[in-house]
Amino acid sequence: MTPSTKPVTRLTSAFVRDPDYRPVVATITGSLIELRVKGRRRIEVLDITTLYYMAVKARVIAEKKAKKAAKAAKKGL
Repeated sequence: MTPSTKPVTRLTSAFVRDPDYRPVVATITGSLIELRVKGRRRIEVLDITTLYYMAVKARVIAEKKAKKAAKAAKKGL
């Protein structure tokens, strides 16, 4: 794959309520993702590594919750 050296900006299909529904604009620059609401100047910056670990942590928590619910359902029968 080609490394991202130049900023790439795209209009996403995600919408947020701010106070009306607006699309989110994402810019990838190196190892950073910049997010902003279209028509606004405020930018939120995320490191891709941090974002990856947050996603892994959320998946593990969801798997533990599902396993605990299945165990409780089995015990209830």
